[in-house]
Amino acid sequence: MAPISLVAEPRFKAAVLYVAGLTMERSRPEVDPVNYLPRVTLPVLMLNGKYDFFFPLETAQRPFFDKLGTPADRKKWIVYEGGHDVPRTELIAQSLRWLDTYLGPVR
Repeated sequence: MAPISLVAEPRFKAAVLYVAGLTMERSRPEVDPVNYLPRVTLPVLMLNGKYDFFFPLETAQRPFFDKLGTPADRKKWIVYEGGHDVPRTELIAQSLRWLDTYLGPVR
């Protein structure tokens, strides 16, 4: 549901997506996240597992990332060895680095 939220809510200035991808469930076009992806233009960091059983790399993660409307220099996709999870230390470190870059460091 991240694409819908990121497009509908103007207060978001950057995003960190944890194990994101497209689902194979059918949705009505007006609420299908795939139709919102090209409208997402804010900086996006996407963190995924290579062997994710719910969001397979080539059929769910890559299409999600490729369809994002965010310019290439403002989106990043990191894939870790593992399943439907990301190492917690990496999640924290990468998220803080990304948010500091696009929102500024916490004072």
